[in-house]
Amino acid sequence: MNPVLIPAGEGKTVNVIGNAITIRLYGRDTGGVLSVIESVDQPGGGPPPHIHHREDETFQVLEGEYEITCGGKTLTARKGATVFAPRGVPHSYRYVGKTPGRMIVTLTPAGFEGFFEEVGALTPAQQEIPRVIEIGKKYGLEILPPPGA
Repeated sequence: MNPVLIPAGEGKTVNVIGNAITIRLYGRDTGGVLSVIESVDQPGGGPPPHIHHREDETFQVLEGEYEITCGGKTLTARKGATVFAPRGVPHSYRYVGKTPGRMIVTLTPAGFEGFFEEVGALTPAQQEIPRVIEIGKKYGLEILPPPGA
């Protein structure tokens, strides 16, 4: 492997269900060890409860305040906080700040960045939940019903 520098503001940005995701490091950059994305989240935004069957996720909050639910525990993560969500454990997050939040997410091992690219290649109108769920299955992602459903 070779060192890789991704300057600030660079990477491939895609829209995933209204959320700006920038792929900062691909698995091809790291020998498949990890991938890194940057997420910009709007107030109230965040993914539905889900399980990654292949990857662990590590969240590093850069701006704002998030509620991250993992394994039945709800954690409040503010700027500078780090949260680890192991594979196989249900989790989700919700951005609770008043202005957009931002975080870096490291996925280990790499590969899930393909999900973001595939969903992001669809138009917003094409990003219906059933279609996103089908794409997710290819990447070992299981989207769970909302709590209480």
